[in-house]
Amino acid sequence: MLHRKLLLAAALGGLMTGGAAMAQTALVKVNSNVHVAAFGAIADQVDAWDVYDASGTEIGEVDEVVGSDAGTPTALVIDFDGKAGYADRDVVIPIDQFTRENNRLTLNASPDAVGAMETWND
Repeated sequence: MLHRKLLLAAALGGLMTGGAAMAQTALVKVNSNVHVAAFGAIADQVDAWDVYDASGTEIGEVDEVVGSDAGTPTALVIDFDGKAGYADRDVVIPIDQFTRENNRLTLNASPDAVGAMETWND
């Protein structure tokens, strides 16, 4: 009986840690020459863009363009500076959460919404 409980605990522990790892590995860095249609730029240009909140405060910068494969950008990894309520961490944020106007990339997600998003561990 104890043996079965230990096996079950080990299996559940593996599923729990494997699930977190799978979420992280489901996204890959996009090739530098891939076009990011939402911004009219290639991934290499998008890397290191400054990111602003809706009030115009600089809150971080783009660390990576990531996607389901190396040719399909679906999200940006933002390196937050710990300003305006956004925690100092790298977060995966879907591309549709941003707007680009007048050479400024604006995040349209609140600090609370970003707090619930996946941390990027590179």
